[in-house]
Amino acid sequence: MVLLGIDPGSLRTGWGVVAQEGSSLRVVDVGVVRPGAGEPLPARLATLHAELSRILALYAPEAVAIETVFHGPNVRALVTLGQARGAILAAAGARGVPVLEITPAEVKKAVTGRGAATKEQVAHMVGVLLGAQARGRLAEARLSADATDALAVAIAATHRRAHPLAHAGG
Repeated sequence: MVLLGIDPGSLRTGWGVVAQEGSSLRVVDVGVVRPGAGEPLPARLATLHAELSRILALYAPEAVAIETVFHGPNVRALVTLGQARGAILAAAGARGVPVLEITPAEVKKAVTGRGAATKEQVAHMVGVLLGAQARGRLAEARLSADATDALAVAIAATHRRAHPLAHAGG
């Protein structure tokens, strides 16, 4: 099974493609989409949609997992993040790829065993779960925490798909 995990943002959207083979996971590819910070919002959304469409076409994942958002630093930032998520969801919808929405607490619990884990604990466990190749790829490319978070979202999605009753209704 191949899954695309996404940590959405209007300035940086992390993405990670993970393949599950039996009980093992491996990173297929990982990166960050960085629309121009000085660009107007419609141009940034168009970039997100185009890049996610390209990634979906290239890797043909069986599902897309995207982190949900419950709060933001302010209403404007939350609305902008919602619009970025919309561009990403539209790209998945256009390809007919199922979408799993996963809460930040679910991501943390699936990766670390604790729903209140720190970003550092999540990053450490992503490296442990995905191995030296993933740690090397993230370090070599100097990818931001957004890429690591996207891999964590993908890991959480494999966990949810393996244990669907544990996540019924949420």
